[in-house]
Formats: sequence, structure tokens, C-alpha cells
Amino acid sequence: MKNKFVIFWDWNGTIVDDAFLFVKIMNSFLREKKLPLIDIKQYKSFFGFPLIQYYKKLGFDFREEPFVDLGFRFIERYKQFRFEAKLFPEIKNLLGWLSNKNCSQFVVSAQEHSLLLSAVDYYNLSNFFIDCRGVDNLLALKKIEIAKSLKEKFIHAGDRVFVVGDTLHDFEVAKALGAVPVLVSYGHCCSARLNRCGLPVVASVGDLKKFFVKSLR
Repeated sequence: MKNKFVIFWDWNGTIVDDAFLFVKIMNSFLREKKLPLIDIKQYKSFFGFPLIQYYKKLGFDFREEPFVDLGFRFIERYKQFRFEAKLFPEIKNLLGWLSNKNCSQFVVSAQEHSLLLSAVDYYNLSNFFIDCRGVDNLLALKKIEIAKSLKEKFIHAGDRVFVVGDTLHDFEVAKALGAVPVLVSYGHCCSARLNRCGLPVVASVGDLKKFFVKSLR
């Protein structure tokens, strides 16, 4: 079988532009707890996985309300507003261009699986992906495990595999798969933090296409 190019895409902050929504919802929680509010710049300097550490940085007291309860409430709030978010400009064109180059594309997300599938369908992107997998929980756990399961099912020796994402956790996913990490700074994490990985960081969807134009030769 001919070796192929394989791309594992993150979803939130990589394909869909929803960081502002995470700030909006989190600020409603911070307001409830009388904690300092955050702006988008602060959010991108704080957000990360595991989520419990992110909540701790923001000052939440889990003796007052357990982390699991906060996480569930956040997702319920997110469900109400999630389609306020739009796709990043030109991302759909890039997915189409990669499909025309015969790249095998997947979504691997820390979002709960059924929420992910409904979002991919809502934005009319299903045709670009061989498979889309989210986690089986509401706390953004087990992303590496689902990525490994897709690798076992679809990837063959010699395939060139890329992981495109906007957080340090996506770098960890790439390492776990033995894939090339492609980190983007236009999502949920600032470039200063992503730069710590020692890799070039992509600042826009246009630059992301330039990267793949070079890499797919």
C-alpha cells in the first residue's frame, strides 16, 4: 500500500474560533465566586490541560464546589452558546485543499464525542474527515488514548503523520503518536507558551497552508 499523508486535527481553537466563548463562560463563573475576571490575553496564558490545573490558577476553591461539578456546569453553559462561534476564515478551504491532495484527515478532540459530532455536522465539515473522535467524558480527559486508537486502526508504517493543534497537550498527543506536531497560536494558547516546545509556531490559517504546501511535496 502506498504511504500517505495523515493529519490529526484538534477541534476547539484550531478549526472553530471559540476561545472568546470560553472566556465569556468562565467569567460568568468567576463572577459567581467573586474572583478576578479574565480577558482573552490572560485566558491564553492560563488555559491548558489537565483542566483542573487551569481552574486552580484562576482561584477556584474545590472545597466550595468540586471540580467535577464546575466542569459539568461549564459544559452545560457551553452547549447553550457553542454555535455563536464561527470557523476560522479559510479553514474550510484548507481542509478541501488537503482532501484534494489525498490527505487522510481526522479530528481528535478533548470535547465530548457526541458534542463533537454534532458540531462537525453543524459546520458541514463531515465530508473532509475519515473519522472524528471526542472523549467519553465531560472533563476533557483521554485525548491521547483516542488518538492512539485511531492510529492503530488507520495508520500504516511509512505514513507521514501530523498533529495540528493549539495547545501544549496537542504537542503531547503528537509525541505519543510519533507524529509531527504543528502548533497554531491563533486558538486557545499564546505563542509564548507554545514556543517552549522548541518548534516553529503557526500564526494563521494562511501560514498553516504554506506549511503543508512545503511538507506535502
